[in-house]
Amino acid sequence: MKCKLPRLLTAVAVGLGIAGSATAAELELRAATIGSQQGIQMAGLNALASHVAEATAEGVEVRLFHSGALGDQVSNIESLDTRTLDIATIETPITTIDEDMGILSLPYLFRDRDHVASVLGGEIGDALKERLQEQGYRVIGFYEGGFRHITNNRRAIETPDDLSGLRIRTPGSRQRVEMFNAYGANASPLPYPELYSALQTGVFDGQENPLVEVEASRFYEVQDYLSLSGHVYTVGFLLMNEARFQDLPDEVQQALLEGGQKAFDATADFGERADQSVIELVEQNGMQVNEVDRDAFIEASQPLWERFTQDMSDEARELVQRIAEHP
Repeated sequence: MKCKLPRLLTAVAVGLGIAGSATAAELELRAATIGSQQGIQMAGLNALASHVAEATAEGVEVRLFHSGALGDQVSNIESLDTRTLDIATIETPITTIDEDMGILSLPYLFRDRDHVASVLGGEIGDALKERLQEQGYRVIGFYEGGFRHITNNRRAIETPDDLSGLRIRTPGSRQRVEMFNAYGANASPLPYPELYSALQTGVFDGQENPLVEVEASRFYEVQDYLSLSGHVYTVGFLLMNEARFQDLPDEVQQALLEGGQKAFDATADFGERADQSVIELVEQNGMQVNEVDRDAFIEASQPLWERFTQDMSDEARELVQRIAEHP
């Protein structure tokens, strides 16, 4: 039976070699993101850290590392495995843990934020958490990565045909590369911290990311066109090593899970506010903003659903259907 928070935290702190540190907290948890200090991931982590501190009477500090200070998302997952990192924000690379999680990146799977919240906050979200828990990871919460849009330096993108020949940077996801190549682009992955320079020097013509990243990484300084495609909603995972989570006292576990919901709410609010403010910002900085022919993109995306799910489990294909039909 687990003992109460103060006494157990002192024991844990001593075991970790952090007792007597400068911080007043008795336990420090390290959380890392590749996102910038002003980005949506940090909005979520700040909400998590604030709630955990309050819920534990300042007994637990979630120490935050941003801008890839502790490595990219793949290396962060490895650090979770070795327990040198406690919490990580993981998006597309969740497929390195479970390939079936690639269903969440199917183009035009999610209709809007209400659809996302309903899916992730219900039985489907619980099923996703259970799959990862079976593989040794605890999802303490989801967060909004955002609807992804296209920027480039060549022309406005209205239909998939407009992407023909454009060099588009994607995350390190085979699915995302194939998606944009199917649209006609010349797509390839590149680590996110290298992206601004690659756009600035013309190594890539464009990229695809949520609007919050266009602002946080100042892509409006090196891109001319923003096309509001909304082709993928990025589901973010606040991830821990399951064994590490189980080592924590019940009070801390509960605070982390509550904080995970706070993180989702904070990032959803952040993303919704950014939708309009970022468009105004980039227009003020000379970018041309346009809507796309959504029906044309959806039509071009339909064959990709079958291609991307053909090697997945029956359970994953069933989840796709459930998400698509979810009210």
